[in-house]
Amino acid sequence: MTTDKEKFMLLLSHSQPDLRRYIYSLCYNSSDMEDILQETSLALWRKFDSYDSTQPFLNWAFRFAYYETMKFREKQKRSRQLCENTLKILAEEYESDIINRQEQRRALKFCVQKLDSDEQHLVDLRYGQKMTVKSMNDSFGETGKKIYRALERLRFKLFKCIQNQLHEEGF
Repeated sequence: MTTDKEKFMLLLSHSQPDLRRYIYSLCYNSSDMEDILQETSLALWRKFDSYDSTQPFLNWAFRFAYYETMKFREKQKRSRQLCENTLKILAEEYESDIINRQEQRRALKFCVQKLDSDEQHLVDLRYGQKMTVKSMNDSFGETGKKIYRALERLRFKLFKCIQNQLHEEGF
């Protein structure tokens, strides 16, 4: 039997990547995003007893993240902030598109698994390990644009695969 604490931790850890992206879409600053995510996590924990488990946790968490972002912005009083209406529109658009992004990420994972091992290795080096093309060239002893072109072909191949996969599934 799982305790409320365990249930909360499972739900939060599963939702954290989406929450992180959502908050970032509202503030466009990595360190602010991390601060807001922390405050959001605390607020979610404090109010977890009011969570209706028949509803999606992520939608519930998005509301908290939105309000924590508003509180953060109020504290910061930055001069170049988006107006509240614009921020609300961005939040609503992000929430409405979450299912599409989740399906795209799932299709991307599927398509990467379909690549041969050399192609998967290149994708991992560039996007998983965040190596620059220059350091990849150095690592493979290549000069010129061979790696750049290979990555370009892979991106196109993955794009087409994702489109086909989503189309087959009716998205």
